[in-house]
Amino acid sequence: MVVMAVCVFGYVSYQKLALTLMPDVSYPTLTVRTEYPGTAPQEVENQISERLEEQLAIIPKLNDISSISKAGQSDIILEFQWGADMNEATQDIREKLDRVRLPRDAKRPLILRYDPSLDPIMRIGLTGPYSLDTLRIYAEDIVQRGLEGEEGIAAVRVKGGLEEEYQVAVDEKKLVALGLDIQQVNSRLSQNNVNLPGGRLYEGKTRYVIRTLNELQNLEEIKSIVVAKKGSANITLEDIATVTKGHKEIEVVTAVNGQESIEIEINKEADANIVKVAENVIEKIFGTEEQQAYVANMKSEAEREREWREKAAGSLSAYAIERARDERSRKAMTGFLAYQLPEGCELQVLTDQSIFIKRSIEEVKGNAIVGGLISVFVIFLFLRKVGPTAIIGITIPVSIVATFAPMQVAEVSLNIISLGGLALGVGMLVDNSIVVLESVFRCREEGDKFVQAAVRGVSEVGGAVVASTLTTIAVFFPIVFVEGVASQIFGDMSMTVVFSLLASLVVALYFIPMLASRHIEPIDVAKRNEGYWNWYFLTQPVQRVQEGLGYCIGRIKNGRGIARGGWSLLLIPGVFWFVFVFLVRLIFRVTGKAFGGIILLGMWFVKGVGLLAQAFLRLIEPFLSLFDHSFKAALIFYRGLLNWALNNKVFIVGGAFISFGLSVYFILPRLGSELIPKVHQGEFNLDIKLPIGTKIEDTARIVGEIEAAVLDDERVVRTAVDVGADQNASSGSDEGEHTGQITVLLREGSNQKMEEALLLDIRDYVSNIPDVSVEVSYPELFSVKAPLELE
Repeated sequence: MVVMAVCVFGYVSYQKLALTLMPDVSYPTLTVRTEYPGTAPQEVENQISERLEEQLAIIPKLNDISSISKAGQSDIILEFQWGADMNEATQDIREKLDRVRLPRDAKRPLILRYDPSLDPIMRIGLTGPYSLDTLRIYAEDIVQRGLEGEEGIAAVRVKGGLEEEYQVAVDEKKLVALGLDIQQVNSRLSQNNVNLPGGRLYEGKTRYVIRTLNELQNLEEIKSIVVAKKGSANITLEDIATVTKGHKEIEVVTAVNGQESIEIEINKEADANIVKVAENVIEKIFGTEEQQAYVANMKSEAEREREWREKAAGSLSAYAIERARDERSRKAMTGFLAYQLPEGCELQVLTDQSIFIKRSIEEVKGNAIVGGLISVFVIFLFLRKVGPTAIIGITIPVSIVATFAPMQVAEVSLNIISLGGLALGVGMLVDNSIVVLESVFRCREEGDKFVQAAVRGVSEVGGAVVASTLTTIAVFFPIVFVEGVASQIFGDMSMTVVFSLLASLVVALYFIPMLASRHIEPIDVAKRNEGYWNWYFLTQPVQRVQEGLGYCIGRIKNGRGIARGGWSLLLIPGVFWFVFVFLVRLIFRVTGKAFGGIILLGMWFVKGVGLLAQAFLRLIEPFLSLFDHSFKAALIFYRGLLNWALNNKVFIVGGAFISFGLSVYFILPRLGSELIPKVHQGEFNLDIKLPIGTKIEDTARIVGEIEAAVLDDERVVRTAVDVGADQNASSGSDEGEHTGQITVLLREGSNQKMEEALLLDIRDYVSNIPDVSVEVSYPELFSVKAPLELE
């Protein structure tokens, strides 16, 4: 029962564990972003960055503060100590920001709780048979607004397309001829495009709030603005300028598979689970399977109207109820974003980091399961008994499941590092189990009974098992006290190893002896079932009631009356009790026979498994005999080698020291070193650079040619293009109109060699294009500082 309870708690904890690729190794940072439109970097630094830095530099637990000032935007990066409470730090930052007086045109500072240098966890592409400015409106009004409220999402940014604006091209000659300047035109435009409070108006007992509504609505209103007055004539804006409806200057060009598109980038909060956030986004955009099935089979308006009338059966109130119920259901089942977009619009997931994470975790899980099965098979090769092998096979999953509960309490996520620690703990678990089990069965061979063999076997090796486990724990546990990136990466592994080792120790000392002490005898199912349900508290009252009823009935037959017999008072309650007990016994008999049948089926199943195991053993008997002969030959060789080693101590010890010295001197310097190795994700980026000053149109054309060549390759399933740099986002200093990026997604089943061959072909193609350089990068799943930084 204890083991079952532990398994239940472990399974529940497993469902609550966060699923990530790596432990959270991102530095505890916050970014304060302030926009100051129309200003130069020097002005941003003097009026925004320096003022904010003076206040923010005294925040507790702050390790480092730095700022990036560029045209119209200031980013201040605050790096805190490991383990700092980010919620408390955010509150401190808000208090400091409230004390700073910024220029009137500067926007309110924003606190970003995500790392702007990281790639977004998801990129969504929007395409359709509409103009780029219309598509951008759909992306902002439907997709961006629909996603911004989702849990775990820190930012949703829209890139690409065309942003609508009204352009006023002033004729300089006319302006000079009329004695006007550009500032007057600018002031009149600002004054005629306002929506301001205009005070209050009282009328009797009623109070009205007045607003001055004078926002420009269309081109004609803009053209008719009076700029100046010369004598009795009004000079309108149309007289000195050309007013047109256009779009803002293009900063970013995005495309999907060669088709120009709108791109939506999604960043998660620092402590959010990537897999969970991505699943929520997919459901919000494309709907659940139930919603998709509902939309696929959705009925027409005429069919729905006919159903309402059939269910209402002529009643107007019933018709209204059925219609309202169906409308609510329809609204709930069509509430996802893809359905709300106009017909023809298509949303595509361009990149999704959660897919690689889930695949990696599943691969590690599969390898761990295969490793456990191989270890069980190897144990069987040596023990040659199904019972002991089955005991160890049962204890492996029990120990793994038991480890999940303390992992959840310690807030350890399920990632590659923690799963590696779990696999390491399983390997040590098998060691403890084999030692204990071998000791128990040795005692059985010496003549002890089952229980005595279990007690004596564990007591003889228990101390050694505990000591060996604690020495391993002493190696891993101190990593928890290390600070920095090493602690963030290997802390999960050390905690998982410690938890799994403690679980394996308890299992080896208590669970395995309990299983080894059991001796199951053949049972008579029918006889056992009969004994289950003849309970004393049911049979004894029945006998007493039967005796009382017989006595009362006898007195009635003799004509002595009911009231004269003391037992007669039991007649009425006795009848009820008799009926109740009869029904209960009947129910227990039926269920008992059913339970007995289940037990019998279980025994037949076990017997069938045993017969299959025997058949399998007969099938692999030649392999087992070959293994025995090989093992005996290995033992003979080892004994001879051991005797030789004991007789040549100087040579063995000297050879060991020489091998160690040669390895340290020659081999160790040649080994590369890096914090995290690069892994094949089935996706990579081509960072393309042209000479500085290249127009964005020319950059988009060249990048489009490269994308077309890449897309023609059969190894590529999809490409996504970003050309230019969004000034409102956190872009590098070397990014601009002359840079572009192509995200290449490979087909499923691709491997490292296929990716390297594709990159070689791409480099050969690009080498023929003049003034173009290409670098390959991979999606960043976490941020670590560069090995060398020059400021």
